[in-house]
Parts: sequence; structure tokens; C-alpha cells
Amino acid sequence: MHVLDMVEARHFCRALPAYQPGTGQSLVKFHHGLTRQPRLIEGTTYFDVHRISLLNAVERWILFGVADYKRALDMFIPSNAPWAHVTLYYSSFFAANAILGMFGVWLTHEYLVDVEQGTPNRQILRISRRIQSPSGYKGSHRVFWDLFYEGCTTISPWVPIELQSTAAPVNNDRVWQITARNDVNYDMYRAYDGARYFGSSFNPKKLRPLPGPLGQQLEVTEGMLKLAIYFAKELEVNSFAYEGLGTGSRSKVFRELVTKAPPGLVTQSVLHDLLI
Repeated sequence: MHVLDMVEARHFCRALPAYQPGTGQSLVKFHHGLTRQPRLIEGTTYFDVHRISLLNAVERWILFGVADYKRALDMFIPSNAPWAHVTLYYSSFFAANAILGMFGVWLTHEYLVDVEQGTPNRQILRISRRIQSPSGYKGSHRVFWDLFYEGCTTISPWVPIELQSTAAPVNNDRVWQITARNDVNYDMYRAYDGARYFGSSFNPKKLRPLPGPLGQQLEVTEGMLKLAIYFAKELEVNSFAYEGLGTGSRSKVFRELVTKAPPGLVTQSVLHDLLI
């Protein structure tokens, strides 16, 4: 997999001069609708639609990543500890997608779009419909993390020193995050064991130190979000991603959406019946 360098990424992430209705759309549906062409060439409509749709996705991945991080902190009680871990995982996953997107890469379980030529004004993106893990992993999320850290070998020179660990595999294991997530998401014994451990070790008045896999996922997620936001600022990403939800700067929208008080709907729910 090939990614853009910093100069090439800055060109790729440049803002549109004005909003173009219909340009931003679902990348999945867009690529499903393409003929079996192997490339997106700068200067064509297909390239433009893909680029602005990806930049919109970058902004939304960061927003949802930050929102999930905040929501995970709200769930730091024993009975929710496993799902707090899962939520932190997805926060990290969203941030990692955003990082790759800013360097010209987008992938799903069906498609990989990476860089064939990064020269500004002559950029070419390559579309692959058979995605292979460099390390031979199976499963869409394992393949994603393998490719993410593969891309980080190129991106790492531009990563700030204090965030270098974010660009390296956790515990030297490229798939640690999805393995740890699966442990608490699909194995009830491991989920309950994690909840019990959390209940005996966590001080609700002090976030750190938070031991165990949940504590490590918290640190990884925080680094991934910081790195995504760092590159978004450095590359001056500025799309029309928040139309319909918020207006203004990224920080303003985040303050409005992420820290917004949740609706008090418990009294209108069936929770009381479930507690009997």
C-alpha cells in the first residue's frame, strides 16, 4: 500500500473554493456505482467526487471518534466497562481511518484506494477490489490495522515525537486492538472478568492509572485522536462535513455536538421494569 507524503497530502487535502452541491456522497455507494476502472485521475469528475467525499469522511471520522471517546468515559462503571472498551476501540478505528484518508487512502472490506502517483496536480489513485493483508491476516478489521501500520512506516517521519508510539503497533502486534476488542465483545467470560477487574481497581475520582487492556486501549485511543487532529490542522483540512449538524470551526462544532448534554429519557423508558 502506498500513501502520499506530506507535500502531496497537503495538496490532496486542500479546501474546495466553494461548496459544490452533490459532490460529497457515500464513498461505498460511489465505488459500487463505478465501472471496473482501476484508477482515479486528478482533474476528472470521479477523482473530485472521491476526494471531497473522503475529506468529508475524514472530518466525520474525527467527530465520531471524539464523541465515542467522550461516551466511553461516561461508561466507566463495572457493568459498562466492556462496552466502554469497545467504544474506545471504535474511537481509535475512526481516527485511524481519518489519518489514512488525509494521506490518500480509503479502504473497506471490499475496496482499497491508495496512491499510484502523488505528484500535485497529477495525482492518481489506484482502486483495488481484492484487498490483501501484508502479513496475511484474515478479517476486515485485522486487515485494516495491518494496512494502517504499513502506511505508518511512511507517515512516521511527520508524526510529532510525543505521538510516535501511536504510529507503531501496540505491544508490537498490529492486530492487538481488534483482538482485545473481540475478547470483551464476544467472550462473555472475558467481558465479565474485565468488569470485575475494573470494579476492584478503578478509582472514579482518578482516571489514571487505569490498568489492564482497557487502560491500554484508552491510551492508544487518545494518541490516535491527537494524531488525527494534528494532521487535520497541519494539512488544513476544511470540507463541508458538518452540514445539517453544525456550522463554524471544527472546535466549535465539537464543543456543540460532543459535549451536548444527553436527553433525560430514562423516566420515559422501561428501565424501571427491567430493574425489578
